[in-house]
Amino acid sequence: MTRLLLLGATGRTGTRILRQLLAYHDNIQVTAALRNSDDMPRLPETKRSFQTTVVDIENMDSLRKATSGADIIVNTIRIPGETPPTALVELDKRIRETVGNMRGRLIITVGGAGTFHMHNGKQLWQDPLFPKRSLPRGVAQAKLRDYLEDIPQGSWAYLMPPPVYDPTGPRTGYYHEWDPSYDESDFLNSCISYEDFATAACDAIREQWTGVHFIVGQESSN
Repeated sequence: MTRLLLLGATGRTGTRILRQLLAYHDNIQVTAALRNSDDMPRLPETKRSFQTTVVDIENMDSLRKATSGADIIVNTIRIPGETPPTALVELDKRIRETVGNMRGRLIITVGGAGTFHMHNGKQLWQDPLFPKRSLPRGVAQAKLRDYLEDIPQGSWAYLMPPPVYDPTGPRTGYYHEWDPSYDESDFLNSCISYEDFATAACDAIREQWTGVHFIVGQESSN
């Protein structure tokens, strides 16, 4: 039995991952992490029961209690718009510190578009056309990707949806993976629904993917 802690379980991505995991993968024991107990009604209805826990991601004792029994930690937390550039890096470091020995453990993080490598050697967040309101998140995600890519693969996976990430799109059950490269600008023309991205995330959990993975919808191709 794989024990999984889902951070951001009440968010758009987290709720879909939670619902799909508990519909099809009965060998995974899920604990949904909440910011506070008042968030309980925001959790989705699922086919199987799951545990919940209240976690303060800034508090080491709270985080340690939540992560202590987890084999896989899935981080779908959407950080606030005005956030320090290193916020996601520091969160990953805190998770690693509370887990301790990462051998046999895996942290899967949902990334963001600001990290894409462009043909000019820059990342997307550095483009003048990148939305100003999303810039803090873009920078934070880019720093997280850079940080993770300096860590030997085996303990982490970074899953990235394309810029067109559709909350109302259907679930087709299909998706494509693109490999990271020095020029990832073609990925900007892709799209995927939240539901199909969640299907990919569930596969990443079940198959324990590692490294960077770009996830696009079935209609996209590279």
